[in-house]
Amino acid sequence: MPFDLRLVAYAPNGARLGILPHPLYIQAAWPLNDVPGLKFAYSAHAVGADLIAAPCEIGVQWSADGNVWTENGDGRFLRMLRRGDSLDPSGVWHFDCPSYLWMLKKAVTYAHASITPVNGQRVYGSPTPNATAGFIINSLLTEAQARGALSGFGWTFTGTLDTAGLTWNQTFGLGIPLGTDVLAVLLMLVDAGLIDIRMTGPRTLSAWRPGTAIFRDLTTGGNPVELAGGRDIRAAPDVGTLEDMASAAYVVGDASFRQEVTNVGTPLPWGRWETSVRQVGVSETNAANLVGSSLLVRGAVERVQRTRELLFAHNTRWLPLRDYLPGDRIYAPGEAGQRVALRVRQITLTRTDRGVAGGNLVLDDRLADNEIRLRRRIAHLAHRP
Repeated sequence: MPFDLRLVAYAPNGARLGILPHPLYIQAAWPLNDVPGLKFAYSAHAVGADLIAAPCEIGVQWSADGNVWTENGDGRFLRMLRRGDSLDPSGVWHFDCPSYLWMLKKAVTYAHASITPVNGQRVYGSPTPNATAGFIINSLLTEAQARGALSGFGWTFTGTLDTAGLTWNQTFGLGIPLGTDVLAVLLMLVDAGLIDIRMTGPRTLSAWRPGTAIFRDLTTGGNPVELAGGRDIRAAPDVGTLEDMASAAYVVGDASFRQEVTNVGTPLPWGRWETSVRQVGVSETNAANLVGSSLLVRGAVERVQRTRELLFAHNTRWLPLRDYLPGDRIYAPGEAGQRVALRVRQITLTRTDRGVAGGNLVLDDRLADNEIRLRRRIAHLAHRP
């Protein structure tokens, strides 16, 4: 199966300029709920170099047959940073390109025209904590465009409904320091488990209630996605560490609040290991138990990072971007090579100067899913006006 990648240049917020036929390498990464990134190298002497001599956009396209090429919704990047040696006769330039989503760094939080800031912050959901993630981001985007920023940026949700048409249902209070860029606000809300995001068009952001649309389970049904060793997976390296193990957590919260949380059921090889955390927003027992328990969930077992190296061969069945995306649960070889249901946390794809495509997946198990949910609940504790 001749899976391949190519790069296409576009004018800023504009039309297609042309294909970049001779990249020296391509590396593109799509993390779940974060900003994708692209790296590539190109010679100033190669055909197409003139297309990227000035600020432009780069589309990453994939093909399963060499004929039909597709740019996924989150496949558009900004030609942002370039490095080269003026004395190098090869004229090679190396480019680091963030996703078009990075544009949100160039719009910042202004004071509302009719609401006085509190302690240098723009306050949402005060005195009643009734703000939602969708309302906050929609208002910041709308106001930025009214000022003339983000002119080419679009989004598919409103302050009331997410991209799937569901009502935003988590309300809270939040203070945003004036001048904070909109991307930082968005990622803070993601980390708190209040919103899921993905670019679904070259310049279009979609957002959903957390744990819904982008967390598909592709292990069900009559044709589950199952990556097999030797067919879809070339190698399955795991890296395990005991460094985070602990059976007692000391939680230090606001003012003089502090509490110990223990896990007596964790048999550690060297007996009691302690850990600690300072957490803004913790001032009572239930919250402290939540924070401490999250540390002990992480510390109860060896932590394993699962990377699966992709194989693109004539018999490869399941392809990244076409058949599965970050956030999907799929079957893949586990630590012992057996079939295990794992969450796709990141897809990284590469291409050499010889046109050989490769890449890898970063996968998480259900334990990591539970840990992330706990961390999101903890992050939510600190979000207050």
